[in-house]
Amino acid sequence: MPVELQAGLISAGVSTLILVLGELFLRQRARQEKRQSTQDTYQKYSEPLALSSVDLFWRLREVFDTSGAGFYLQGQVHLTKFEHYKALSTLYRLAVVLGWVRALRRELFFLPEASKGSVKRLDDALHSFTSAFAEGRHVETRKVASLMSLWTISADPSTEVATQAGIRIDREQRRFLHEAQIASANQLPDDDKLRLCQAVADILADTIESPRVTVGIVEETRHRAISCLAVREAWIYRDWQAAIGDLVLREAQMGQRQFEVIGYKQFEEMSVNGEEEDRLWLRRLHTVIDDLDVGGDRTRDARIDQLSEIYVAAARIIKALHDADAAQSRISSATVRAVHEVLASTEVS
Repeated sequence: MPVELQAGLISAGVSTLILVLGELFLRQRARQEKRQSTQDTYQKYSEPLALSSVDLFWRLREVFDTSGAGFYLQGQVHLTKFEHYKALSTLYRLAVVLGWVRALRRELFFLPEASKGSVKRLDDALHSFTSAFAEGRHVETRKVASLMSLWTISADPSTEVATQAGIRIDREQRRFLHEAQIASANQLPDDDKLRLCQAVADILADTIESPRVTVGIVEETRHRAISCLAVREAWIYRDWQAAIGDLVLREAQMGQRQFEVIGYKQFEEMSVNGEEEDRLWLRRLHTVIDDLDVGGDRTRDARIDQLSEIYVAAARIIKALHDADAAQSRISSATVRAVHEVLASTEVS
């Protein structure tokens, strides 16, 4: 091969290698910049997230205190100033955390899949918080367990099968209520209650592969079965959470953050004299805590477990933020101890 051709090939190879290495370097730097941008954004919101999560955590700790300190959530009409303040401020603290989560998501359009460490732990904690508002899979499986007990079904389905049965039963119930144009199975006429219970019993038998419940047993137990089905729920779906978060956000006038959350004064004014469209979203959030007895029957009111999971999720957010920089953390030692206590009891249970 001529020397000139060899030199040309070598020169072309070197040029190609330089281009490839340059492109790899630019891509690596872009990934690093994205990761750094993600960390910086989380850092900007870490302090307000911590403060709001701590406020919510201590309020829910009071609500779930076994001494009954959370009595002020019981009933929809609060006659004393104390009860009115406590109920509305509980609502405010829920909305504030949703607001900061929404602000973070709006300013940070994506979370790189490669993110690890403290950012990933915080993102997982935030996900558990939004999931606690929106998901009720445990409610569906609890319905299955209650119905199996009521109808003396001795099968032992796996968790996966029980969950599938719960989903199918829930869909059938929703379809039934939609056709009847009512909101609750309790509102059905007796004949329709029987038809719904029979359909549910058949779905349950088919899904867990157990003998069918006889018509006579279903008819005899229909009112108790309807009680198992008519669990009070107040799920705040993720799009609703985003809307509630947007409701309490305002453009920041100064500082590094793009958004700020409104104060309690503005929140109370909105709840009392605000636009009807705004108060609609607050009423949806209100349903989580309205007339809530945390010491009541959890099989009849799914909101007790829902609020309990929100409580635990707030603890996870606090722990993630504290662990990210324990040496500089402004979260008090009393809060850290209480958080560890809650999380430890959750792991044990």
